[in-house]
Amino acid sequence: MSFASPQVFGAIARIVHGAGVIASVPQEVQRLNGARVLLVSDMGLQRAGLVAQVTDLLQGLDVAQFLDVEPDPSLETVRSCAQAARAHRADLVIGLGGGSVLDVAKCAAALVHNQGDVHEYLGIDKIPVAAVPKIMIPTTAGTGSEVTNVAVLSLKAERTKKGIVSRHLLADCALLDPELTLGLPPAMTAATGMDALTHAIEAYVSRFAQPLTDYFALQAIGKLSAHLRIAVHHGTNLPARQETMMASLFGGLAFGSAATGMVHGLAMPLGGQFNIAHGIANAVLLPHVMRWNMVAAMPRFAQIAQAMGQPVAGLSPQDAALQAIVAVEHLSADIGIPRWLDDLGIPRSAIDALVDDAMTNMRQVLPNPRDVTRDGLVHILNGAFRP
Repeated sequence: MSFASPQVFGAIARIVHGAGVIASVPQEVQRLNGARVLLVSDMGLQRAGLVAQVTDLLQGLDVAQFLDVEPDPSLETVRSCAQAARAHRADLVIGLGGGSVLDVAKCAAALVHNQGDVHEYLGIDKIPVAAVPKIMIPTTAGTGSEVTNVAVLSLKAERTKKGIVSRHLLADCALLDPELTLGLPPAMTAATGMDALTHAIEAYVSRFAQPLTDYFALQAIGKLSAHLRIAVHHGTNLPARQETMMASLFGGLAFGSAATGMVHGLAMPLGGQFNIAHGIANAVLLPHVMRWNMVAAMPRFAQIAQAMGQPVAGLSPQDAALQAIVAVEHLSADIGIPRWLDDLGIPRSAIDALVDDAMTNMRQVLPNPRDVTRDGLVHILNGAFRP
């Protein structure tokens, strides 16, 4: 890596983690001087009792709820949540849920004092005024949204996804309690875990990688390689849940500064056009994009293979790098991830539209280790269909 230009690592100010730390929510709210709280979550977590668990801890405060967050949330959902935050005159927002909930909560906190429409803030550094304080509590181990300055939203009319990137989206506190993930179904555990692995791998091979992001990325890769299978197939194993949650956190810290590449660049239109869950889209695309990118970053791919426990000693640089792809494919197969786009019901006829959309995702095009071309993306997608 070249160190000729300044490198910046951004991170949130406070991370509280460990089994049972959900009980510290009142102290964190008090520390941030919260009195009028908007709790953002979803109906599934309400049915699971987690919303009530948090509201019970906030007795004595003026708490409103917004529970209408859907997977891959839309601009309309953010508008509704922001309206609820303004109507409640919220001085603190809590996000309780997976990445979709956390992204909506971060945006709503920002829109309390930024009166423009959410559509105006799509892109990089377009939010002018600081958000109200926010506490993010993840209930999955995948997105790392609790520590990133990014929110990804669905543009339903355009059938695509775009992001908001702003320092004002960084949480004031992330509260990570692995006990909240114990009830996560195997399929969701697998999809979110592969999302975290994608973050870490793409951050490690990013053109914007740096020593701090490298450290967190390799830690995340190693933890997921060792513990994700257990978390999927033995969901009540608390140590495995703890390690996968920390891996998600580390992945978020890595890609929050190093960015992601064309796995995400292609996954966003795949989700926008075909409603494929983000973690599944990433997981299916990951080995295919890695295979295309490998020639531009062979030493880094070999180090990923090592972090995943693959024996690379004595191998040629190319064979060592290939072991990273082998390891990803084996992990995906072991936890039930589909291998091909055919398995998701995607037709080959969609390739051109997917590529056209992906080429507009400059936040992923620029960090990608290999120069991105339209022909290259067509090649990737052709290879992602069953031979």
